[in-house]
Amino acid sequence: MIEFINVSKVYPNGVTALQDVSLHIDRGEFVFLVGPSGAGKSTLVRLIYREETPTRGIVLVDGLNVGRLRRRDVPFLRRQIGVVFQDFKLLPNRTAYENVAFAMFVTGHTQRQIRRRVPEVLELVGLLDKAGALPSELSGGEQQRVAVARAVVNHPKILLADEPTGNLDPETAWGIMELLVEINRRGTTVVVATHAHNIVNALKRRVVRIEAGRVAADQSPGVQERAI
Repeated sequence: MIEFINVSKVYPNGVTALQDVSLHIDRGEFVFLVGPSGAGKSTLVRLIYREETPTRGIVLVDGLNVGRLRRRDVPFLRRQIGVVFQDFKLLPNRTAYENVAFAMFVTGHTQRQIRRRVPEVLELVGLLDKAGALPSELSGGEQQRVAVARAVVNHPKILLADEPTGNLDPETAWGIMELLVEINRRGTTVVVATHAHNIVNALKRRVVRIEAGRVAADQSPGVQERAI
């Protein structure tokens, strides 16, 4: 589903974010990416949805070499991938319903499809009763739930979450993570970059540790951490 083959990423300022990373994530997996700030977790996530391209190596998503995609083909890749950010990135002057609906509108769905699908995902994230609320009228946890709804409204094969609980209190963070687990249970491949070690330890999913741009460890559920 997702494969990194000897991938390195060096930014124009000379900073090496990733160095010779090889990693395989199967369809339907739930994987945590952990490691210190600046280790390369966010760069790894951005390479998957083609926000960045590798300096060396190959990134495959569902068999597609994303680094070689023509610019006009990138939107077709991103229709398969939902992304959730730490700072929500909601449109401030649009309601919760409109924020989610916009993700369908820009991918060419009809109004009939939008009217049917958006209430389904708002109900999934527990916000159907807040459909008419603006982001400023929602709590941080509710805004993140809208962001999750927006990310999954188009039935993506992959959901990427970059520090999705970073701005939330512990109880709200647990609620968001439980929502991601439920989305994974429904068949979506989920990759979460996080510093929330208590959640990582409790959920007992696969954990990939990134240190200084390299894969330092890859731990499957119930298996002791193994160095790479």
